[in-house]
Order: sequence, then structure tokens, then C-alpha cells
Amino acid sequence: MGKLNDQDALMDVLMQEKDIMKVYGTFLPEGSTAQLRSILQGNMETIAKQQFELFQKMQSKGYYPLKDAKTQAINDVKNTYSPNKA
Repeated sequence: MGKLNDQDALMDVLMQEKDIMKVYGTFLPEGSTAQLRSILQGNMETIAKQQFELFQKMQSKGYYPLKDAKTQAINDVKNTYSPNKA
């Protein structure tokens, strides 16, 4: 079995971080006490920060290139997720 290169290793960790976020997102609303919910929320925030830092590192190395979004696509997302949407 071959050794992972830097890009593959970082992508593997990034995918794991995303999966962990999903788990916290599932269990946080199920927390039965304020203390448990606080712990889960704190852990989720820590994972979110780590995931974003990893994403930025990958992007800076050219491992995670982004495409510019078209203005209409941006406006569609804004309209879909706007808190003022009636």
C-alpha cells in the first residue's frame, strides 16, 4: 500500500472533520441538559474552527481551488437563505 502524499493526507483529515461536524449537528439538538448541549456546542465550534483552518491551508497550497460564483448564483443563495424571507 502506498504512502499518502501531503494533499491526500490533508483531504482525508478535512473529510473526517466534515463528518465529525455532521455528527455534532445531529446530536446537539438531542442534548437533554444545558450542560451537555454546551459541551457539544463548544466541541462543534472547535471542530468548525479546525476545519476552516485546514481548508485555508489547503487552499493556500493550491490543493482546494475555488471557482468564482456567478452573480445570479450568489443572489439565488442569498434569497434562499435570507432570514427575512417571507
